[in-house]
Amino acid sequence: MNATHQVHKKGQLFTVHSTTLYDGSTGAITCHYTSPSEFYKTINTQGETTIYVPEKNEVSFTQNSQYGSDSELLYYFVNNFTQHLGLEREGFIRNGARTEGAYYITTWQAPAGLKPVHTVELVFENFLPVYAEYQNLSGKPLKKIYYYEYHHANHFSLPRKITEISYTSERDSTVRRTTFSDIKTGMNMEDARFNFQIPDDAVKLDL
Repeated sequence: MNATHQVHKKGQLFTVHSTTLYDGSTGAITCHYTSPSEFYKTINTQGETTIYVPEKNEVSFTQNSQYGSDSELLYYFVNNFTQHLGLEREGFIRNGARTEGAYYITTWQAPAGLKPVHTVELVFENFLPVYAEYQNLSGKPLKKIYYYEYHHANHFSLPRKITEISYTSERDSTVRRTTFSDIKTGMNMEDARFNFQIPDDAVKLDL
């Protein structure tokens, strides 16, 4: 699928374009970023991340088991783990649920070390997440996330748009919007851009 990532912060708008491939057989996620600069980023379930910059023929490797491909939001939607969207992995504990009209709302308690987040509320409509709110101890929103305009495939549903609002201060916030398009699955997703091989003579960078 294609993705447009937009960040609005302090009156400035930053835009990044990419194409993403999720390999269900291995769990690996590969992103081909095309602007403002071109590079490839591949991450697997063990948290091994490879970044290759074709223009400079440079490659770098990092490894962090806490941030594998199975911690990415795309992983949870494609594999229908939308009931918690990764909160369980982060140590959150579900401690409540309620219904408000057409919405089903679950409440999650943050692990002790995750401050200032105290509680997260997930809101569902027709069994799909449409909203998440991260709150501090006094119930004040720290972050709001909206999931909407769903694409429905044979075995999963994926929001075409995700908007995240982070309240960085009393008078300021950062807005991130991701828009997905040209979503393909199965035999329809063949794309030569993901058949690339990192050259043997690529310069290895130490991070």
